[in-house]
Amino acid sequence: MNMKKGTLFLNLAFAFFSAMAAGQNSGEVSLKINLYPIQTIVVNAGTNTADLDYKTLDDYKNGVSITKEDHLKIFSTGGFTVRVKTISPTLTNTLNGSSIDAGDITVTVSKGTTNGIEGLTYSSIPLSNTDTELISSPFGGNNKTFNINYAAKGEDKYVNKYMKAQTPTVYTTQVVYSIVVN
Repeated sequence: MNMKKGTLFLNLAFAFFSAMAAGQNSGEVSLKINLYPIQTIVVNAGTNTADLDYKTLDDYKNGVSITKEDHLKIFSTGGFTVRVKTISPTLTNTLNGSSIDAGDITVTVSKGTTNGIEGLTYSSIPLSNTDTELISSPFGGNNKTFNINYAAKGEDKYVNKYMKAQTPTVYTTQVVYSIVVN
């Protein structure tokens, strides 16, 4: 009987260890892709100055504008909003401190020439020193470009803003573009 017990014990031990060895021939891993929001905005080199030059009678009468092609380059994971503002409510002359209202300048966005986004509605807005939505996209993109047109008033609005002591008479502000997740 002792031999039967010993054989039974060995058979049970063998079966137990065989089952353990057979139970460890696979395993599971939880694989995840974790996506985080990334938004970048770049004012393209060579387009970071916009000069609105009043040189002719027609310029003073009709206003002037300049279009900066592919002025902004965007990277965004998912939808985004681009906002624009000036650092002050006016463009200021450094010689005597006189100013021109930033709201006299209209900013118009359009699809970029090299890698624009199709299907967006583009807008025109007057500049101000508060963040104002300029572009809203429900989808993201990689290096998407946007043209920006800057336009200033006509109707002889600035005839009396010229100063003899400074040619040309320059009024300046900084325009700031920002991007946030949509």
